[in-house]
Amino acid sequence: MKKLPIGIQYFKNIRTDDNVYVDKTKYVYQLCVPSDRAYFLSRPRRFGKSLTLDTISEVFSGNKSLFEGLWIEDKWDWSQTYPVIRLSFDAIGHERGLGKALLEALQNIATSFDIVLEKKSASIAFQELIKKVAEKTGKSVVVLIDEYDKPIVDYIDPYNLEKRINNEIY
Repeated sequence: MKKLPIGIQYFKNIRTDDNVYVDKTKYVYQLCVPSDRAYFLSRPRRFGKSLTLDTISEVFSGNKSLFEGLWIEDKWDWSQTYPVIRLSFDAIGHERGLGKALLEALQNIATSFDIVLEKKSASIAFQELIKKVAEKTGKSVVVLIDEYDKPIVDYIDPYNLEKRINNEIY
């Protein structure tokens, strides 16, 4: 019997660990059909946004084997891959300054592409990162941002912020 993937945010884990997966790849395809559009997915917490972004990442990365037997398998051009920049604000320790933490996260992403960022502000470094990845690969860049509201939620809910700071210290 297949397992229920409660709390699993990684498409690869769901597909390779014998979990139940309700095929939503038709909708992912509709989001991913090449265009110059940007999409903003706003849903309540625990509604599958992170899993959806991870699925999109796997599609653009060309990981066809993960999509065997799913709707998108024979619809997508798996030979065409794109560089994916994934940024999750959940993983950014912003308590001591969001700009500084964001810049550090962008520099880590740049390192994974073997790129050095020259800019010292997060907003300019983000633009530089996208431009340099596009230049290096010669392809359009897919940018996926997750948990964009995490810093705001942490500051609105002081208990949540205090809990995270304590977890980092102890």
